Amino acid sequence: MRILLPCLCLSFLCLCLAPTLNAQNLKAFSGTWRIDPDQVTEKAVPVKNPPSDAPLMPPPPPSDHKYTLEHIVEDGNVMKISGGEAGTTAVYTIDPSGKQVSDPIPDAPGCVRTASTHWKDEKLVTNWEMKRDGQTFMHGTDTRSLSADGKQILERSIESPVHRAEIRLVMARTAEPGK
Repeated sequence: MRILLPCLCLSFLCLCLAPTLNAQNLKAFSGTWRIDPDQVTEKAVPVKNPPSDAPLMPPPPPSDHKYTLEHIVEDGNVMKISGGEAGTTAVYTIDPSGKQVSDPIPDAPGCVRTASTHWKDEKLVTNWEMKRDGQTFMHGTDTRSLSADGKQILERSIESPVHRAEIRLVMARTAEPGK
């Protein structure tokens, strides 16, 4: 009992502090971020022998592929992310508790992004799926981290029936007008 009681107290303390620590870690990602176009790497390759009913592979991004500011708002124990990809109006929810969340894609009626996120070595790892009318047509993993010099690194892997892609974005925090 003398050994068990301290272990139980420590476990209880860890359970109580974990949400507080995660919320503090989320605050570090909050703000407005500018993607450095000189540090973007994107690589997409077609799948060999894709299914015959697979959708066509989207064309590669244009050479002048544009990114907008990415806005991250910490809202309690979750983050809301908007921007990043030019022309996108979707807002994605990141809940590091591991709970699955769903966000509609306003630009694509009938499409929903479902995701679950967890912390791994001070990185936010999000496993996501894009679904159209309940059927998954693309899935991937986003890993967000902060570098020692305060930049945010987003590493994204994407898989569909017809292609695989790897994307790496480096973002610097910007000063928001009026702040």
